[in-house]
Amino acid sequence: MAISNSHHAALLSSPGMGHIIPILELAKSLVTHHIIPKVTLFLASIKSTVPSKAETHVLQSAIKENLFEIIQLPPLDITKSLGSDATIETRIGLIMHEIPPLFLSTISNMKLNPTILITDFFLSQVIPLAKNLKVPMYAFAPTNAWLLALGLYTPTLDKEVQGQYNEPISIPGCKSIHPSDLFEMLLDRTHPLYHEYLGTCEGVTQADGILVNTFNELEPKTLAALSSGQITKVPVYPIGPLIRETNQNNDEEKRSDVLDWLDKQEEESVIYVSFGSAYTMSQEQIKEMALGLELSGKKFVWSLRSSSAIKPGNEHYLTAGESIETPSVSKLEESSSFPEEFYRIQNNVFVIIDWAPQLDILKHSSIGGFVSHCGWNSVIESVSCGVPMVAWPLYAEQKMNAAMLAEEVGIAVRIEVQLSNTNMVRKEDIVKAIRKIMDKDDKEGCAVRKRVKELKHIAEEAWSHDGSSYFALSRISLSNGE
Repeated sequence: MAISNSHHAALLSSPGMGHIIPILELAKSLVTHHIIPKVTLFLASIKSTVPSKAETHVLQSAIKENLFEIIQLPPLDITKSLGSDATIETRIGLIMHEIPPLFLSTISNMKLNPTILITDFFLSQVIPLAKNLKVPMYAFAPTNAWLLALGLYTPTLDKEVQGQYNEPISIPGCKSIHPSDLFEMLLDRTHPLYHEYLGTCEGVTQADGILVNTFNELEPKTLAALSSGQITKVPVYPIGPLIRETNQNNDEEKRSDVLDWLDKQEEESVIYVSFGSAYTMSQEQIKEMALGLELSGKKFVWSLRSSSAIKPGNEHYLTAGESIETPSVSKLEESSSFPEEFYRIQNNVFVIIDWAPQLDILKHSSIGGFVSHCGWNSVIESVSCGVPMVAWPLYAEQKMNAAMLAEEVGIAVRIEVQLSNTNMVRKEDIVKAIRKIMDKDDKEGCAVRKRVKELKHIAEEAWSHDGSSYFALSRISLSNGE
């Protein structure tokens, strides 16, 4: 497609690594695939937070490549607006409400004249506010198509369903959603966050198109439903998988340590365990996980954050967890940071207490399975590397992701969480799930491994020059009426 050198895309990202990583890759793809020559990426930030090591790695790498401009919006002072004790849900609600007008004010003061606007789905309230720009406006969903379908159908559900969403949610042409798998924003319709989310979903309906980080063969049924006109009239473009390249975001010494260790292991014999950079396990769950891994008899790489450093849970999601001074090492001296059971398993473990080089690890031939929280970035990376998953969802949309992967796509074994408010899983259930995906004689496990390897090759083809995702991104309109 011939592109004029005058075209300029302005992209807006939400805080949080689950949003920053894919929108960085979208910006990179627009430039490197010669779809839009000039891109400016605006990043929302929060005042009085120290940039996490995860975020620093990723942003420094993007800046070094010098493919597009990155601008930090004036930081949002959440503490001043809400107080220091505000919940993560309330903070997200403020971000969804405050960032859109802040972004428009910023580009107005810069006298920036983009020819196309692409905003993170959760900041889509910017779309109706930016109509006076008279440029094509797109929403970018850094998620799967099923979650996108739910968001687009939420305004309809809001009108049709009385009370809370206590029954399975039916979306035309899509898999039904069990209430227990809904993410927090839909669990309490009286909460201000629900109304901010509703406004965001309504804003998306005014977009010229929606980009989503998935690909046709991963979610054919849902993407067909989104194209049917029953859920939305807005065109949907599957442009995934958008993932980072390897060997660019990591400290070289630490990176080589874990890869050197993996080089010594047998093919597909090691389990990778990570719950993302935004979640901290409790001491009790670290103990149960250590016992489960010990009973599995497998070797593993465990990306783990010290629960003594930060309160367990996901309250630090928006900063991806601030930097921790504990080194990344394969052997740990005993301290009060971890329960006793953790240290019993050191002969079979490489522990990373830091920002792990996840894609390098998943691509290694020694990795045979991934125990994951099912954040969509992790899912897409696992699929792209052909690694089957043990799905252990924790918060946000992760339960929907886990349900889709296990029940519809067939590339994961979902683990049973005992108590949803603590995310506790028993060691017996950990062992059972790990053995299922690692045991070469397990019939279900064999089917899971075969399917994920098939999808790995299909994902590679999606971003080839003639691939479906490359073609979809090339189709976005660059002017009104085009």
